[in-house]
Amino acid sequence: MSRTRPVLHPVLLALAALALTAGCAAGNSAQTLQPYSPADGVVANSGDIRVLNALVVADATGTTGVVSLTIVNRSSTSNDSLTNLTSADGSVDLTGTRDLPSGQAVRFGATTEPSATISDLKKKAGQEITLTLSFARTEPITLHTLVLPAKGAYADITPGPAPVDTTDTPTDTPTDTSTDTSTASPSVSPTN
Repeated sequence: MSRTRPVLHPVLLALAALALTAGCAAGNSAQTLQPYSPADGVVANSGDIRVLNALVVADATGTTGVVSLTIVNRSSTSNDSLTNLTSADGSVDLTGTRDLPSGQAVRFGATTEPSATISDLKKKAGQEITLTLSFARTEPITLHTLVLPAKGAYADITPGPAPVDTTDTPTDTPTDTSTDTSTASPSVSPTN
């Protein structure tokens, strides 16, 4: 009695080897492992803090910009806070509460509380700008993002108009405020 040995076809062996090794070629830098933001801004992480869609929207003059981003504290137990937001490309005015409660997202924009505005903006629309966010409990995050014009979806993000000075100022030309209220009317005398 002889035993026959089953022989696999060479094509089947090649397909099996290809299927086993197909995912190994990408390694640790596989595209599916890289952070991706389906928006114009950038995404960054540090510990439990995640920054989403960070960008700067410049006003029509290009000298002032609003920082637009969302900070998410992914910790389920520890609160954090934003201690500073800076840029080498302008002076940042950070207003409002800086608390980052655990498990919550905090939005920054033109009409939000908190907000961040950059004055003396050195970058123009389309150029890269650097922002550094510092936190009480988490390592700082440095972002390289874009300055975008206040058009389309970003038209409502720019800072409001500059405050108008309403103090009384003297004028150079005098104005005549007197009015003549007398009117001449013919007098009629009765005839008999």
